[in-house]
Amino acid sequence: MTAGPRRLRAAVVAAAVLVVALGVGIGACSHRGPGGGGALRKGAATSSTPAAGGPGGSGGSVLAGTVRLGVPEEPASLDPFDPKSRTAAGEALLGQVLPQLFRVDPAGREQGWLADDASVRAAPDGSSATFALRSGARWSDGTPITADDVRFTLDTVRGNAWPGPRSGYDRLSAVEGKDGSVTFRFDGPFPGWRRLFSGADFVLPAHRLAGKDLRAEWKQGPDVFGGPFRLGPVTPGLSVMLERNDTWWGAKAKVAAIQVLVVPDVRTMEQLLGRRELDVAWPPVTANRIGRYRALPGVDVSVAEPGGALESLVANTETLPADRRLAFLGLANRDRVVDVLLAGEGDRAVSLAGPAGGAASGAATTWATAGLEPAAGRLKGVGLTTLVADDEDELSPLLGRVLQQGGQAAGANVELKSDEATTVDASWLPEGRFDLALVRTVAWPEPGWSCWFAETGTGRGNVSRVKGLTALAGAADTDPGAVAALETRVRAEGLLLPLWRPRAVLAGRGVGGLVANSWAPGPFWAAESWAPNGR
Repeated sequence: MTAGPRRLRAAVVAAAVLVVALGVGIGACSHRGPGGGGALRKGAATSSTPAAGGPGGSGGSVLAGTVRLGVPEEPASLDPFDPKSRTAAGEALLGQVLPQLFRVDPAGREQGWLADDASVRAAPDGSSATFALRSGARWSDGTPITADDVRFTLDTVRGNAWPGPRSGYDRLSAVEGKDGSVTFRFDGPFPGWRRLFSGADFVLPAHRLAGKDLRAEWKQGPDVFGGPFRLGPVTPGLSVMLERNDTWWGAKAKVAAIQVLVVPDVRTMEQLLGRRELDVAWPPVTANRIGRYRALPGVDVSVAEPGGALESLVANTETLPADRRLAFLGLANRDRVVDVLLAGEGDRAVSLAGPAGGAASGAATTWATAGLEPAAGRLKGVGLTTLVADDEDELSPLLGRVLQQGGQAAGANVELKSDEATTVDASWLPEGRFDLALVRTVAWPEPGWSCWFAETGTGRGNVSRVKGLTALAGAADTDPGAVAALETRVRAEGLLLPLWRPRAVLAGRGVGGLVANSWAPGPFWAAESWAPNGR
């Protein structure tokens, strides 16, 4: 997709948002995965101004107390058994309507969500962990959420219908317990066990799905909910409605609903917020993004420190030999791009394990520096090389030009090919239809190394499609001390170049409780605490 159609789509969506406003789209290892099809639940375009109306905005109305949120991407699917739901946009929304055991706060600390933090007891030898589910946790139809649901979800992950990564779940030998008591049995020490059924994943309702054809059952999205919100009407290409789930175990959400409006262009999003046609904006990283939003009168801006969000340049090991991979990655001139273009917006990514100086990163600084490295003849005469990127990635055209110019000087021809994230993340990456790719992920504090680099993760998280690193990745999953050796091998083989860790930004007017979180796949950190008019 060229820049022209992309900007045209942004303008069309912006106009649609304006019409709605006056008349009256969004891992066990990282928050990105493979993708496939499936229709969203359709609903009539609804008013984005607070007005009385029935549940779900039916009849063309929206509940009073609805917050209008602008996001850059829409989900291709909200069916958790459809591979196309395994994008950051789909995972962020599904994480609000289906329960997750744990989550990560803006400081990078794991905390219990459906799991009661105070009840967690891990065996000294790392062989097991026991915890209690939250008292009173129920599905939206009144059925208690129990250990049976966690067991059913594990069986589902191991089955053919599960489209996401399985890394980590293969370390779980059993889920024991009944009612609200759960015990995990592991095959050995597993420091990152809290990411299971969390992050990009969730717990599924056994009473609703057991014995059903999972690939067909939720094509319109979940119809039983266990998160703070319920899935309401969806208008493809424009909006998704999240409605308050009054049966949720936690404190009742302060908003009646969140109308998630798809605004692919960061400048258009800024203008809509400035004109009061959005209440909250979640802009993608770009130059001087924070400063521009802070300059909007009456707008409060929350800026998070870098976290699990990471952008990388990944090389396909099946289409590029090692010497060419290293040469292309060396043309990116990462340090200058980040230091000049993203000053204040993000930091150099020096490790895959987490941000520099963060609790999760330890001493890993494998990519402490990554400046321009001349190709030294390794690219002379190389045929057409394809770099793919999401349209929604505001920085991909610039980095694409950097690689094109460097490649041309070295005797190679680099083609930049982009499309919407629903196509790139859901088809091109898992199918290996690229030579180089700009990949955005959001990882847990203890990343799923086997998901990223084990052969079983190919097409489900192992974007580089590398072979021969399964043992090293497994060792890193068990022992954080093994991470440095794995990263050293990744760099030496030219599998990828970590570029930057962006600061998450959440800007709003008249909405209290907004907190940006660079460890979350979307804008919804503590969304149940958002308060219209600051109440």
